[in-house]
Amino acid sequence: MSPAERRMKIYNILVEKKTVEVNELAKLFSVSGMTIRRDLALLEKQGILTTTYGGAYLNEGTAIEPSFSLKSGQMKDMKMKMGRAAAGLVQNGDSIFIDCGTTTMEVARHLSAINLTVVTNSLVVCNLLQGRPKIKLIVAPGVYDEKSAGFLGPMTSDFLQRYNVDRAFIGTQGFDIKKGATVPDEIDAEVKKAICQSSKQRILIAGHEKLGTSFFAKFADILDIDILITDSAADGGYVDLIKEKGVKVISAE
Repeated sequence: MSPAERRMKIYNILVEKKTVEVNELAKLFSVSGMTIRRDLALLEKQGILTTTYGGAYLNEGTAIEPSFSLKSGQMKDMKMKMGRAAAGLVQNGDSIFIDCGTTTMEVARHLSAINLTVVTNSLVVCNLLQGRPKIKLIVAPGVYDEKSAGFLGPMTSDFLQRYNVDRAFIGTQGFDIKKGATVPDEIDAEVKKAICQSSKQRILIAGHEKLGTSFFAKFADILDIDILITDSAADGGYVDLIKEKGVKVISAE
């Protein structure tokens, strides 16, 4: 297990139990107490938790989000499958938007060698696609956000509203039938809202752990989403409820 995967598992334990102890985590992951303390210190710097003498407790709230580097080590195989399924929807000559995120970057990674126009605010996606001769790459401006590894802000939203793309591949932290698609940060939400308004087809990519959850800022109602791409571990009953709302659901295998 990589350090990033371990830290993400610690984060998930915190979300469930609200508190953790260094000694228990050290036994669980078969590492030293010093290693766990370093993990907790890193998460504390991100504002996710507060350390105590023998452990840590979760900083409660729906506006807390793990960093890009922390999320990138989580469920890599699942994200790859969802990214590949999403990329399979892209047709020759399409104009598409690819959002910031560790799953949406897999869409860029799996794009076939066809003629495309790609608009993105993700620095990672930009680096993945630069030098591809058949892709016209348009990068949105804005203020660089370390958690997203991309550009956010009013400048970004205004820029994205200039375009009318065929398909938008959008990441999210939560997707709930009643509360819609949500993220912890309101600035990120405004950018996602702008691209939803500027896209003919809106494709949301969300792993099973994000379904039925909600965060601080909403950027889309469920009726604003045309296609949901999730993974095979998604709860079948909840997926059926999403389908009943008129959303096409693709389960990446």
